[in-house]
Amino acid sequence: MKQVKWGIVGTGNIPTQFAQGLQLVEHAQIAAVASRSIDSATAFAEKFAIPKCYGSYADMAKDTELEIIYIGTPHPQHYETVMLFLEAGFAVICEKPLGVNAAQTEKMIAKAREKNVFFMEGMWTRFFPAFQKALDWVRSGRIGQPKMLHAVFGYDGSSNKKQWRFSHDMAGGALLDVGIYPLALTFAMFGSDPVKVSTSACIENGVDEYNTFTFEYADGRIAVLSDGIGVKLNNSVFIAGTSGSVQLGEEWWHASRAEFTPLGDSSVGKPQKHDVFNLPYRSSGFQYEAKAVQQYYLEGRKEAPEMPLDETLKIARMMDTLRKEWGLVYKEDEE
Repeated sequence: MKQVKWGIVGTGNIPTQFAQGLQLVEHAQIAAVASRSIDSATAFAEKFAIPKCYGSYADMAKDTELEIIYIGTPHPQHYETVMLFLEAGFAVICEKPLGVNAAQTEKMIAKAREKNVFFMEGMWTRFFPAFQKALDWVRSGRIGQPKMLHAVFGYDGSSNKKQWRFSHDMAGGALLDVGIYPLALTFAMFGSDPVKVSTSACIENGVDEYNTFTFEYADGRIAVLSDGIGVKLNNSVFIAGTSGSVQLGEEWWHASRAEFTPLGDSSVGKPQKHDVFNLPYRSSGFQYEAKAVQQYYLEGRKEAPEMPLDETLKIARMMDTLRKEWGLVYKEDEE
């Protein structure tokens, strides 16, 4: 089987982790890296033995030997970069959030469909075996009828507020950085059609440092979600149903462990057993997402079933809804 040639855009922490994971994917070759700085691209290329490096994204978009492009730049740069590589006819996976807002997201999806190429928002969480096991427990009815979901992701990065995540001009804030994780998890577990949304946020210097939002569904299910970049939270996921519960622990967004706990009352139906799925993984964990993307590309698919484009757009629209409630507007919203 031939090597699939990948190009990586960006040389920061996340592209580094992606490259580490990609090294574990059979038949995958990191064939090129691009940065806005040729020095950064060269250093990255040397670290991972990448044969070609580019000092501009436009130059890499002319490389017809490449097949799949991974984009791991800060999210305000996603739209322009994604459109460049989609227009050039590449398969593209771009880190979450795909766009700063739904308008950008919709245009990118439309371009991918116009060009008939594979395209996906990089929501790596959905590809981890532990997450997939938890999702199966919920969807298969093992916990009975789902009732409540709590999901939290918050860290304290306030010691360095000069970083882009705390910059309004860079579309910073907790929601787009980490809040998208509990949001996407809830849409996977409970669906993307809540009938009521309640939310509040702490806005400092034009960014949401922490926030919370609640979804209510027509059948009575409730999801309570919190996230932050200015406060360390008790990061966990707990999903309660009529027959049991599912839990994902610390750093659940790249989980290696999922736990099912049955209700103590076994008087109705066959008693269930406590179940722990534990699968430690090598490297960064990005190999699960990268392997799936490469397989879908080789099969000629245009989307990933784990992260459909229509669902990506619904997530973007929900984040717009939440920000509108807070009165948080980015320059991209006015374009």
